[in-house]
Amino acid sequence: MTKKLIIVLNLFLLSGVILTTNAQVNELWKKDLTGTVIWQQVTSFGNYFVCTSTEFAAFNPETGDKLWSNSEFANIPNQQVEEMSGSALISINLGQTIYLVDPYSGAVKFNSTKAGISELKTKQVLYKANGILAAGKNTNGDPLMLMVDMTNGEIVWKIEEKFGRIVTLNELSNKELLIVTLFKNYKINSETGDIIWKNSTSKEAEQLDNMGAFGSLLAGVAEQAVSDEDFVINFYKHPEKDIFIIAAENKSESQTSSGQTSISYSNNYTAFNLEDGSRLWNAPIEMNGQLGTLAFYKDGIIVLPNDGNRTKINFFNLQTAEGLWGKKGRGIAIKGGVYKHLKTESGFLLMSQSGDKNYLNFLDPDQGIITFDKPVKIDGEVIATVESAKGILYVTTAEVNVLNPTSGELVFDKSIQTSPSLTQQQDNKLYVFDIKEGVIKSIDIDAATANNISNEGLRFEGKEGPNNLELREKGIFISSEQNVAMFDYNGTKIFQNYFEAPREPGLKRALLYAQAARAAYISANSYYAAGVLQTAAPDVKEEDAFSGAVVEGFGMVYEELGDAASDFAKQSFQQANARFKATAQGRDFMIVFGKVEKDNALFKVNKDSGEIEGTINLGKEKEPVYAVDDITGQIFQKTAEMQITSFKL
Repeated sequence: MTKKLIIVLNLFLLSGVILTTNAQVNELWKKDLTGTVIWQQVTSFGNYFVCTSTEFAAFNPETGDKLWSNSEFANIPNQQVEEMSGSALISINLGQTIYLVDPYSGAVKFNSTKAGISELKTKQVLYKANGILAAGKNTNGDPLMLMVDMTNGEIVWKIEEKFGRIVTLNELSNKELLIVTLFKNYKINSETGDIIWKNSTSKEAEQLDNMGAFGSLLAGVAEQAVSDEDFVINFYKHPEKDIFIIAAENKSESQTSSGQTSISYSNNYTAFNLEDGSRLWNAPIEMNGQLGTLAFYKDGIIVLPNDGNRTKINFFNLQTAEGLWGKKGRGIAIKGGVYKHLKTESGFLLMSQSGDKNYLNFLDPDQGIITFDKPVKIDGEVIATVESAKGILYVTTAEVNVLNPTSGELVFDKSIQTSPSLTQQQDNKLYVFDIKEGVIKSIDIDAATANNISNEGLRFEGKEGPNNLELREKGIFISSEQNVAMFDYNGTKIFQNYFEAPREPGLKRALLYAQAARAAYISANSYYAAGVLQTAAPDVKEEDAFSGAVVEGFGMVYEELGDAASDFAKQSFQQANARFKATAQGRDFMIVFGKVEKDNALFKVNKDSGEIEGTINLGKEKEPVYAVDDITGQIFQKTAEMQITSFKL
């Protein structure tokens, strides 16, 4: 009797799975259009666009209502439309003109031809000034820099002097803008365009400036010679003083006697007074190697370059630029080039790299010494760290371990092989999937101990390995693109399922784009919801106000602006913040590609059961026209030549 009951139940469950597999998800809305649907896309901000043979239009993704349309951009290829970096604005390249379009109203906020710019080199939203800064060359080939009002799209001011190539710009306030070019720094009144001050970036640049027309000619020749090169230049603002530092990397090539090309690097640092733009030092600080990192410490700066196994680090007096560490102030040697540092209570944890080898070292800045007898060799680049009484737990791109910063020894005899996306913190525990052993482990951060949760090795099908771990109420959910599994917190496997994927690569393009957008928000959230591990938020915010606001998740720039923020800024920050919070909260399903008989399909897979809860049939096309919002769980499908349908998963 018992056996029969089990068989009946299994048949019932199997039948339920089949019914669920073929169940269509709820249709949210359907829209008939006036032209043939060519492509559609959801941006990282959640704006939804459809391009047809008659128009380029924005729709409310929740209701399907058309927000605006523009027939001028009909039929435009997808490759000519992109999100503007650090902004919700849409950049459209049509012929010789670049348009910047407000995604909320459809208003063209910038037209390069109308602005008189024939060659656009720089474009950036100035959130505090409520404008767009654009720079390039006019129709005569002369330099032109201008700001456009975000409210009406009108030009507020122009600067037509030979400012040179812009390498970085920063909003100091809602009225002041700092612009760094190859040869000069500018502090500009962002309301009027008046130049508050301008100064040469170096003595050499100053000499060119003093040579008049001939100097301008030489500067132009020098700039043209490097017009196609990518510059590595970092901007550092002192956290307390009106001082900023520009760090630049220089690359040199030479021919060896055997005819091979030898490449060497050097980097230099110049400090400026923010009030008048004057240089603080008679000459820049020069170091060998590529740019690494820099840390402000007490009355100086710690310069941490990347010169491989020849790297030397040093501490410089901020007023005199005098080197204070090592023999004759020439610095102290360290294994590998520094790419990241972490400030701790007793010093700095330094992360360095030489070739494909990575190292950890500990710096005592007060004594100017490396405290470890020898560097600690690790696998992968350090992504996140958390301090505890037992040491510093670190997560790299390849492993997890705990470092004793006093002795320089690792607590675990063997590091746990994993990746950041296969780790998640809850209170004082870090859950980790061990790739080598195929088991889930729990690390007690306070005690620096690790224990197996599961003992059964997990192996995925389809030549895939796990790439994501998520803590849920019922257990630990582990997944890849086509595989899902769950273990309870005692280590018992609850389920494991595999969904065979279609082979056509074009099918996944829209889903992968959406997953990348979701991953960006998750990365901004840090790998750990608890937020106790170090993240890149301060560094990102320093370089880009909007991205920093998204990373921190609170719309800090919007809060600073208050009522002065434009409608565009308010909508941008609020929309990004809402999506940021949505990714932090997690959700109960994932989207997986699969097959229904001979048709391609998107499956809604429940994370707590591993079963398919709904299906969206994409037909037999190798490249179906669909779009995915992987944050809200919404699918937009071309269901007829002139029709789009939205489904809510």
